[in-house]
Amino acid sequence: MPTPTRVLPLNPGVVLSLLAALAPTACCAALLPEEVAVVAAKGKRDSLALAQYYCRVRKVPTENICQIDVPSGEELEREHWRWAVRPEVRRWLEKNDPAKRIRCLVTVWGVPLKIKPAPADDKSREYLAHLQGERNVRLDQLAQLAKMLAELGAEQGPGGEGDTKQPDRQELAKQLESELQAAQQRISALEPEKRRPLEARLQQLASAVGGARVLLQGMAQQIQRLKAASQDVPAVLDQQFNALRGRASAFADLKLLLEQRAPGYERDAVALTSIQQNVGLLGAIEWLDEQIAIAQKNETGASFDSELSLVMWPEDYQLLRWQPNYLHRNYEGSQLPNTFRTLMVARLDAPTLKLAKGLIDAAIKVETQGGLKGKFYLDARGLAQLDGPPANPGSYEDYDRSLLATAEGMRKLSDSGRSPFDVVLDAKPDLFQPGDCPDAALYCGWYSLAKYVDAFDFVPGAVAYHLASAEATTLHQADSEVWCKRLLEDGVAATIGPVYEPYLLAYPRPNEFFAELVSGERTLAEAYWRTKMFNSWMMVLIGDPLYRPMGSTD
Repeated sequence: MPTPTRVLPLNPGVVLSLLAALAPTACCAALLPEEVAVVAAKGKRDSLALAQYYCRVRKVPTENICQIDVPSGEELEREHWRWAVRPEVRRWLEKNDPAKRIRCLVTVWGVPLKIKPAPADDKSREYLAHLQGERNVRLDQLAQLAKMLAELGAEQGPGGEGDTKQPDRQELAKQLESELQAAQQRISALEPEKRRPLEARLQQLASAVGGARVLLQGMAQQIQRLKAASQDVPAVLDQQFNALRGRASAFADLKLLLEQRAPGYERDAVALTSIQQNVGLLGAIEWLDEQIAIAQKNETGASFDSELSLVMWPEDYQLLRWQPNYLHRNYEGSQLPNTFRTLMVARLDAPTLKLAKGLIDAAIKVETQGGLKGKFYLDARGLAQLDGPPANPGSYEDYDRSLLATAEGMRKLSDSGRSPFDVVLDAKPDLFQPGDCPDAALYCGWYSLAKYVDAFDFVPGAVAYHLASAEATTLHQADSEVWCKRLLEDGVAATIGPVYEPYLLAYPRPNEFFAELVSGERTLAEAYWRTKMFNSWMMVLIGDPLYRPMGSTD
């Protein structure tokens, strides 16, 4: 699975405190049956029957069933979604829920699983051309800087215009490095009175190429030389170095936040200004190359449910990549969830209708019999240590550490009598093998791409998900071994997975998701939607949204 744009780093200390002392906020009351609407496929008897059954046993008002006209199959054309399905659902909500009481939609058997990528249009082509234009402008600026460096400290200019062909970024970076070193050598050979102004000019040009990072590296080297010579570091130099380092840290945080937003002109303008100030023209071109590759890849597909969550948004939102999930707990206290009304969505679907209905029955049975009990299996890969050095946020190491933090936090809860789960952690590269996981109530681990390993004997009501790239690409293909389908066949009541390649950070962090789930205060839907980062993206939650694994509070 590719590692994507970074997210803010995991702090194990904060994670453990969340797991050990999780408490709900007053603003987030648990999801109620009357706040749920069920989306069924019009004209499909089994779909409507499952919707009616769910309403009956969960006390959801039957008038909260919305029937939509969709074709058979798991994949829906983007244009069909845009011009037919989306308007139909939106009209139904506007007519039947004028008070906006509905917080969660449940898609059921017969409703498509995913929406295909959008075909290229004028809007996407204009955005790609804009990115390429921004890149070309900066390449021209770098070529001019290379010429200035070649002339700096020379007795006369190189003459002529030289090669007018625009080199690529790597070639230009090598050329600039060569010109920079040559200029340094020429200047160092000059008399002091001639050298000083040229050194200042050289620093200006180098900063334009590499940004404040060049200054930071130069200061760090200067400080190291002074310390190596047992000399005191001047207070002014130390202050400037720390200020610049703080600025670099703030830039990194800003860049992470910006890259979690949907691509777009305004976001890109802010990002490029910040990037160019901190890592120069070379850094800006590198970032633009990444954005051009994203635009060319046309990552506009999504799970049906994830797109459905934004059905009340204005329809012209950016489809490329993702939109932020304003139901995430990071937005508590913000008006954004109200300004951009976002609905939770869960799915009652499975390889067979019987299994889909069983998701409801298993959830109710667990709730009425005192809650889920059994073992919690966590399958890490040995890529990180809980108290090791900081991992690149969103990386394999980062998520492996999240699994370790989950194990540590859950053990603390168990030791204090606040959790019924015995924790079994495997931190070795190998996966759990058949027979390794009896009495499984909860599971999270990785990495076996689209190849289920039948290591589990799941108890009724189990919740499990596997961190890999293709695990919900189908729920109905008979010979598929993707994890979501096979977990459902193996007896779990809830699972999570992507319908297309999601990138790792699309998954809820295990430590966050399971902390919410075992708090006893959240339903399954709330635990998921409070911990997933993006909407209009690839992930899907399969299971009864009202399921409370720790038992009913009625």
